[in-house]
Amino acid sequence: MPFLSDFHRLLLEKPRYNVKQVGAENCGFSDIAVKSKNCYYCFGVFYCEDVYYARYSRKCISCTGLTFCANCEWCAECIDCSTCYMSDYCQDCGNCRDCKFCKDCFGCSDCFGCAGLYKKQYYMFNEKLTKEEYDKRLQSIDLQSAAHRSAILKRVDDVRKKTPNLGIQQFSCEDCIGNHLSECKSCYRCHDAFALEDCLYTIEANGIKNCCDITVCIEAELCYQCTHCPMGYNLNFCFQCDYCSDSEFCAWSKNLKNCFGCVFLQNKEYHILNQPVDPAIYHQEVARIKKELQDAKQYNLLPYLFTDYEKKRLATETDSVIQTLPPL
Repeated sequence: MPFLSDFHRLLLEKPRYNVKQVGAENCGFSDIAVKSKNCYYCFGVFYCEDVYYARYSRKCISCTGLTFCANCEWCAECIDCSTCYMSDYCQDCGNCRDCKFCKDCFGCSDCFGCAGLYKKQYYMFNEKLTKEEYDKRLQSIDLQSAAHRSAILKRVDDVRKKTPNLGIQQFSCEDCIGNHLSECKSCYRCHDAFALEDCLYTIEANGIKNCCDITVCIEAELCYQCTHCPMGYNLNFCFQCDYCSDSEFCAWSKNLKNCFGCVFLQNKEYHILNQPVDPAIYHQEVARIKKELQDAKQYNLLPYLFTDYEKKRLATETDSVIQTLPPL
């Protein structure tokens, strides 16, 4: 098929981004930094400021060592936490303040080594204390001491083993099926995502609407099977495209509109395979190519996988698409 051979040629010939930053400022050694400032060694940060060593976190300020956190401030070494302040070494916590080594705690403050608590204060290892007792015990703990730290971690593990753990983590969500979701509505089989609405089968995305099969995208709408496409609109089968709209099978491009099969282009409109096309016949040509791809069962992400190695890996790791692969 002429389109596939030309598309494969463009994928091999054109340059690719080594680091992706969109609207970022002073984000050294960071990849997929979007609208963030002063972030160092981060991978997937969105609207973050003064954050270090973070992985896929959103709207966090003055934090370090975060993974899948949102709206946190002055937190360290936290995982899947939302709207927490001055909390360290916490996991799956929401609306917590001054908490450490806590898990599955919500609306808590001044808690240490606790699990499964809701709107509690001055608890240590799930034991209720007075403010004076809590402060005294907290001062006796030396996190710099290896012996103290080992004893604390063992005690925390014991508390968590005796406390029921939530099977699904959702924070401020409505009508959603999926795990580790925050501020989402009407989503199905979505995971590790923030601020989604009417989305299906989406992972590591935030601020998107009416999308399906999306990975690592922000503020996208009406997109299908796209990866690393921030601020996209009405895109299908696109990869590493920024501020693009009404396009399909485009990769490593920026600010495209009405483009099909284009690679490493910027600020273009009405292009097919990196060549300009008369707007009067653009949609007719696109319809023809799409019909050929559909007939060949290639109107999906398979055109991106054209080497023998990629085909073998796909055939080995997924059973459902083996019958769609051409012979090796």
